Order: sequence, then structure tokens, then C-alpha cells
Amino acid sequence: MNTKKWFLLFAILILCIPSGYSQAKDVIRKVVIDAGHGGNDPGAIGAKSKEKDITLKMALQVGKLIKESCPDVEVYYTRTTDVFVPLNGRCQFANNKHADLFISIHCNSTTNKTARGVETYVMGLHKSESNLAVARKENAAMLLESDYQDNYSGFNPNSPESYVIFSLYSSAYLDHSVKLAAKVQNNLVNCTHFPDRKVQQAGFWVLHGVAMPSILIELGFISNPDEEAVLNNKDSQKAMATAIVNAFVSYKGQIEGTATEEVQSADSKDEKDKQDKAKQDSTQTAVPAKPKEESKPKEEAKPASTSKENTAGIHYKIQIYATKDNLSVTDKKFEGLSVSKHKDGDWWKYTVGDERKYSDAQKVQTNVKEKFPDAFMVAYKDGVKIPVSEARKFE
Repeated sequence: MNTKKWFLLFAILILCIPSGYSQAKDVIRKVVIDAGHGGNDPGAIGAKSKEKDITLKMALQVGKLIKESCPDVEVYYTRTTDVFVPLNGRCQFANNKHADLFISIHCNSTTNKTARGVETYVMGLHKSESNLAVARKENAAMLLESDYQDNYSGFNPNSPESYVIFSLYSSAYLDHSVKLAAKVQNNLVNCTHFPDRKVQQAGFWVLHGVAMPSILIELGFISNPDEEAVLNNKDSQKAMATAIVNAFVSYKGQIEGTATEEVQSADSKDEKDKQDKAKQDSTQTAVPAKPKEESKPKEEAKPASTSKENTAGIHYKIQIYATKDNLSVTDKKFEGLSVSKHKDGDWWKYTVGDERKYSDAQKVQTNVKEKFPDAFMVAYKDGVKIPVSEARKFE
């Protein structure tokens, strides 16, 4: 198919996108987790493992943690077993579910056994041969379909000319996709200590075909013996899954407006600059508090004035960590901090500070963010947890 026909086809596809998908939503209620490859498509093959097996384990763990931390979110999987799902089938599945977010999980691979690092992709025009190589590798799954030329309108993943359609890609979801990708990339680098290969853009069919914010995660290089060992370690898989869910919860809070003002302000900066400033020594890997659990203030607790009588019951704390393990407040990860803890359902939650003023709590949050980048503010009125925005009305 020549270039002019590709341009025409792409224009038609854009016009055919349902109006309901014209912009990213401001609530996250449905998420599709996509385990890359599967069945007769093993993906990349390492010395001791296959990409399809790692991605399935990771996808199931990520979905499980999202369900636990955000009960208001429905989680769907493109596959839950070792089966082959066509790329366009994955896209159609997500679109049919009217999902608010699409997360595709993969492992990287190259002939260079020393290549290392984590990278997270959003849909866009590849700016380097290495990005194109990654896109070709993941798009090659369509070649396993006997009628792939019909299913993908003549698109050939091995032909550079075919990728011209992605040069026209202009998405209402790109800004949201980059926000999530930056958070995921930052958390995975801090968790694995793999080299930071940054948030990238490239022409992935599976991202191109979904009508929602979407990212594709390359967890690490299965072709590198050291990283392959980490990717197959159960504890490492759990930590990576938790890091991804941390990013999801933070993104969800930002999109839905439940994050504190300081966090929202930081996230509005250029995402690339934020990645460059990511701190490599962060130990934050636990799932933050559930936004849904913030109880609505009682009717009688509404402020009538700014008197001391009204403000006396307001307290601000900074949550820095959450885990199902009952850690001591003197654990080495909390070294140098005065930490309190309480149990909330199955989770132990760790906080610092107990401030009466929002401005004082902001200072505490700024200080602890150096060690715990995902730290966030929580507020209480007479011992009952309420949204920070409600607590500020009493000032």
C-alpha cells in the first residue's frame, strides 16, 4: 500500500473514532492490563525464560494489587492464561470495555547481551532506530496471523514505510499517557535500580489501536543475564508490580483531583525534566492509601467559621509508606524520621508529622519527598479521615 493510501486510511480511522472517546476521562473506573505475547508467540527468549511467561505473571499481580488498593476500579485482562491474542483483538477488547486506561507489559531484548534498563513507551513517532527496533519487535506478533495483511490493512511491521501512518498520530490521550508513563518509569527505576532509559515514543500498533490513555512497559532486558534473573525472581516481580500500582494510584489521584495541591503542581511540570530529576536511591515500593477510603465529612462537621473551636480538631499527616507487613517504626527505611503507624484493613500505614496548619504539613511533605517521592498528605477532623480539600475549609 503506497504512502497516499496510508494517509487516507489513517484519516478515515481518526474520523471513525466514537465521539465518546474524544478525550481522556477525569475518572479512572476501568483498566485493561495487557500481558504481552502468549501461546505460540513466546516473545523475547532469554537464557532461562520466555517473555510471555514473565508478562503474564506481572499482569496478574498488577491487576490483583489494583483491585486491593482501589476497589472502585474494574480490572480486565487481555489474557489470563498462556494463549495467543492478536494485537487488534487486544485493542478491540479494551475499546469494547470502554476502558479508561490500557497498560501493556513487556520485556525488552536485543542481540547486545550487555544492554540494560527500564523504559516506558507512549504512542508516537519513533525518533531513533532503537525505538523503531522495539516497535518492530512488539508489532511482529501480527505476523503469526495467517491473514494479518487483511487484519491490519496491509501494514507490514518490518517495513519502515508502513510506519508513516504514525507520523500523523495526534492523540487526545497523549498528555495523560505521558503523565502515567513518567510515574511508572520513575517508580520502576527506583525499585529495580536498572538504568533509566526514560519515557519514549514509538509506533506500537497495540497503543495506536486503543481509544484511551495507554502505555507499554519494557520491564528490563531478558537478553541480559543479570536482568533476566531479576525479572524471574518472585520477590522482584512483586516489588515491580507494586511500583507500577503505586504509579497508577498516584496518577488516578492526580486525574481525579484527590491528590494534594503540591503534588498536582509538581506533576504539571515538564515530564521529561521530572524524569531527569528522579532520585535513584528511593525505597518507596508500597501501595499508597486508597483514595476511595476517604470518608465524607459528617453534616455537622461543616465549618461555620474560622474560630479556634472549629480548627482544633484538624490535623494533617504525611503518609510515606503502606504495606501488609507489620514493620517497626524504627525500621532502617524510616531512619531519621519520627514515624507513626496504624492499621487500615489489611494494610499497615506509616505517617510522619501531626500538623494543625496546611502550610506546615506542606513543609513536612517537601522534606520527606526526597526519600519517599510518592508521599502524600492526609487530613483528619476530630480523628476522622476527611479529604484535604475539606480540611482546608476550616482554616
